[in-house]
Amino acid sequence: MARVTRRQLIALATAGALYGSFRFGHTRVARPAAPSGPLSKEAVALVARAWAGLDPKRVLDTHVHVVGLGCGGTGCEVGERLQSAFNPMEAMKFSIYLQASGVDDLTRADQQYIERLSALIKSQSPHGRALLFAFDHVYDASGQVQREASEFFTPNDYVVALAKASPDLFVPCASVHPYRADAVAALEKAVEGGAVAVKWLPNAMEIDPSSEKCDAFYDAMVRLQVPLITHAGEEKAVHAEEAQRLGNPLHLRRPLCRGLKVIVAHCASLGTNPDLDAPAGAPWADNFDLFLRLMSEPKWDGLLYGELSAITQVNRVGRPLRHVLEHPELQRRMINGSDYPLPAINALMQTGAIEKAGFLTADERLLLNEIDQHNPLLFDFVTKRTVHLGDRRLADDVFMIRAELFPRLA
Repeated sequence: MARVTRRQLIALATAGALYGSFRFGHTRVARPAAPSGPLSKEAVALVARAWAGLDPKRVLDTHVHVVGLGCGGTGCEVGERLQSAFNPMEAMKFSIYLQASGVDDLTRADQQYIERLSALIKSQSPHGRALLFAFDHVYDASGQVQREASEFFTPNDYVVALAKASPDLFVPCASVHPYRADAVAALEKAVEGGAVAVKWLPNAMEIDPSSEKCDAFYDAMVRLQVPLITHAGEEKAVHAEEAQRLGNPLHLRRPLCRGLKVIVAHCASLGTNPDLDAPAGAPWADNFDLFLRLMSEPKWDGLLYGELSAITQVNRVGRPLRHVLEHPELQRRMINGSDYPLPAINALMQTGAIEKAGFLTADERLLLNEIDQHNPLLFDFVTKRTVHLGDRRLADDVFMIRAELFPRLA
């Protein structure tokens, strides 16, 4: 048996303490305390106002993660790094995700995750649907799978099956690494099963969107009429600087040049990247500014869109939301997403920060906190429908399916 060093023992002890604290509820950082009773009439009125002007059949949360441990044959995987006591901070993060998603039995983790998500949607009346994300493995430049480097894996077949079982709740979104030798075939299979889009997280999946290796995949997506939903900007799950550079919004010009519709998750509202349009050695630029530069280029109108998930989280709320509210012309190219299960992590969803930034009144904040106790997914939706600058709010169309963007759902 390998000898365990003193440093490893300390890591094990730290991870155990943190895991026990967060996993078994001694410290509550995810999901608020159970409500003491039904929503107040004022909170009910705020929810009703949030739904005013919307067709529930067209409402789609376009950023919902599905994760699992493979329980019940789902095929899902979580990387060893997130579950290892030798990575205490990563183990803590994983335990927070478990708590946020309502998982308290690891032998039924996959089933509990979906049961909780389904219940959060069904308890709303009316309710829309959730676009469920698959998540592919990491592949290297030669197209070889790198399981040990993959934080999560959620198969396309799994999200397709979930959507077929509950079409009133779920819509499937595929994830296919473009370096795979069978990438186009895998995409075609997923679309045939009902997938209406493709999700990438380049920083974590080690995808360079500006690489010619992606061209055949881009062309297949255009042919199949499925948009690309891709993370841009900084990704907190990634620690290597070279991987963060893959989130540069300017890399997305390549798929746009091939006529692919691209949805930029979070509007690239975190971190900085090299300005690829500037001379060498120029200061790095804010990712949100790089995203806005792309949005301002007339040739990408009708191809490039932004997505508002996480834009009210404590680490993002501020200028990006203000800019979108101040420029209603941008909102015809915006869609909404929750980034579930993150809305159930209390440390990220701080209504005090939203009020302080000037987007909520004190009374609205209290009502949103009440809604959060009942349903964090509803809380995220009502928050986005409530935030304002004076009389400027997010347009109704931001929250509903656009035929030009999701033709397979139109």
